[in-house]
Amino acid sequence: MEGIVSIKEEAIKLVEQLPEEASWNDLVKSLIRDRKVTLGLTDIEVVQDQLTEEELSAVIARLESASSAQDDMRNTRKYNPDDALTISWVLVSLAPLLFISILIAPAAYLLSALGIVFGAKACMSKVNGAWLPTVVGVIELILFVALPAAVG
Repeated sequence: MEGIVSIKEEAIKLVEQLPEEASWNDLVKSLIRDRKVTLGLTDIEVVQDQLTEEELSAVIARLESASSAQDDMRNTRKYNPDDALTISWVLVSLAPLLFISILIAPAAYLLSALGIVFGAKACMSKVNGAWLPTVVGVIELILFVALPAAVG
């Protein structure tokens, strides 16, 4: 099987071409530059003929920032936000939109209240950040009660 170069042989050649003072980032850049690895590349970068040194540095920066994120946030197969938290955010986000419309303002009260309930449920499940939509829902309810009273 002459003419076929193994991955190990290609890797050795690539490493031998690096300067003695090369860093791991230099190795990764050369792997990306030679299209041996597409890790961290955007779709556009994958199809580009050649990446500039600046673009390679941006890829390395993205990889480094991703490695500092929590494991469950990098791997979408493991990251499952709590349903109660998601529902709570959706409800408290929609409530002000409904309040603006005079005809559906009563629904805004209901959405805010439900947002608080689902936020509280997420808080009881000890979901990170679950207090945020709960507080937003409480503030909305206070505003929804205070605004009509101040206008009327």
